[in-house]
Amino acid sequence: MSALMTLEEFVANRNAYSYPAVELGGSIESWNQVDFLSTRQMDRHHHELLTSQEDTKAVLGYFSAVSWGYFSGQDGVLRVARAHSRVRLALKGIGDGRIGGVEGAGRKIQAASGLLESHRCGEALSLLWELPQLGPAFASKVCAFLAPTKCGVVDSIIAAKYQQFGFCTDTKGNVKKSASNVGRYDSYCSFLRENAEKLNQEGSELRWKDRDKTLQTWRAVDVERALY
Repeated sequence: MSALMTLEEFVANRNAYSYPAVELGGSIESWNQVDFLSTRQMDRHHHELLTSQEDTKAVLGYFSAVSWGYFSGQDGVLRVARAHSRVRLALKGIGDGRIGGVEGAGRKIQAASGLLESHRCGEALSLLWELPQLGPAFASKVCAFLAPTKCGVVDSIIAAKYQQFGFCTDTKGNVKKSASNVGRYDSYCSFLRENAEKLNQEGSELRWKDRDKTLQTWRAVDVERALY
């Protein structure tokens, strides 16, 4: 197991993960907020949207990841207006013709999903950050919803807290768009998968408890949430 924390600390930290479990429902033109009783339910709904063969549903999943990422700050304060304003910017961005509109955005999401199936997480990350409102951190949120067993989120908090992962950041601490970070994301996701496997090998005693009180096995995204 990683020297970052003990087995018991991984479980305790994942159990304590408190970021809101929310998603967008409705359509890309008229969305509404959906609240979930567990993070697994939220992940499943995001995954179903993002992996849909319908471009409008896949794009709604991407918008939902944007909204979710801006929904709360480190202080725990909910900022619904901020989250929805970022979705409107994303909608405006895909309409300006640079990426081929909703169909072009859908193609990028489908291509990223294919890359993730082959564990090419860094390539998927760099493809997704071409979409409006998706820098590396938010692109990694989409990656995590597309393939929660294979990858997790890397944002300014993870990059600063665990500098051993080696992510390059700008003066504000944000993860940069760079070739080196593409490779580092691959290594980071490998770390998450390896530790998820080790935790699962320990059996039911080290499963984590979701908000609906169900015990769950570990995925890469769960290891990341324990680190967060």
